[in-house]
Amino acid sequence: MEQSMKSRVMILAVALDGPVVVTDSLTTFADIVWTPGVFRGLRHLAEEGIFQLAILLQREKEAFYAKEVLQRILDTLDNEGIPVEQVVYDDQLPLIGSPGPSPDAEHSWIIAVDPQTVATNAGMHPLPFTGWPDMVAKLSGSIGRPPRTARFERTTKETSIRLELDLDGTGKGSIATGLPFFDHMLHQVARHGRLDLKLQCNGDLEVDEHHTVEDVAIVLGQAVAQALGDKRGIGRYGFELLPMDECLAHVALDFSGRAWFAWDVEFTREMVGTFPTELFSHFFKSFSDEAKCNLHMQVSSGNAHHQAEALFKAFGRALRHAVFRYPGNDDLPSTKGVL
Repeated sequence: MEQSMKSRVMILAVALDGPVVVTDSLTTFADIVWTPGVFRGLRHLAEEGIFQLAILLQREKEAFYAKEVLQRILDTLDNEGIPVEQVVYDDQLPLIGSPGPSPDAEHSWIIAVDPQTVATNAGMHPLPFTGWPDMVAKLSGSIGRPPRTARFERTTKETSIRLELDLDGTGKGSIATGLPFFDHMLHQVARHGRLDLKLQCNGDLEVDEHHTVEDVAIVLGQAVAQALGDKRGIGRYGFELLPMDECLAHVALDFSGRAWFAWDVEFTREMVGTFPTELFSHFFKSFSDEAKCNLHMQVSSGNAHHQAEALFKAFGRALRHAVFRYPGNDDLPSTKGVL
């Protein structure tokens, strides 16, 4: 797997003048007059975790931005639960994202009263400011679009499983399989995949762990496939390079409609606690078969607990990228016309 994989981030550049404050000059604290709805709107978008937020300043007004007033604005936004990653001038937009993750300009936006020229120069989408309710409706990944949820109940002579999944969740997990370490790993998938997962499995653990692990993977894969629907507007591909102390995990997946599983992992011991490490590959292979996705996984040598946890965290983050639904995009990510 290539070592050069690099995440890309979508930028939401919000002009200070108009969308954030209504005043033209910011030389004193008294000049700060907040735009109606700015806190609620930006907080909603921040909680969705879709965009990295940048505050956009106009170079021609540089003399009218007092440093201490700008800092007060940033501190207030942060206290309102709105993290601002960068403050940039309109002639610096190509630099957004450096030296960290590369900016995904194709899916990044500029909100301003008149954003066209700046957005064109930066290769980003312009979004004229018409009030925060409109901005949230246009940029939210879920508002006005069908929910991506699935519910499954599956009962065999070996296991009984109930599962609820929301791909557009916030990372909440309520998981009980009877296997504590397995539960811990599935919680990592929910948290790092930003999906909500409720899972209850009663399996024949007095016989073996195998049936529980396999059947959970089957139901989870089927649920993801069902929740994705026709896959319009999704990223389709997801990859993650994730360290955990001495271990480095690589995960890449593609919701191509074809199952393929590649596993380059050698665990340093046969058990993690009471959980057999040989079942990890079986879990991911079964998921790949049911979700009909390509799944490639690799981890370096190290502590077996770290190896497993790095793989599950990287899988969750890769899944998050692949199922991500771009705002305003209903295109199918394939030239075949079907996935």
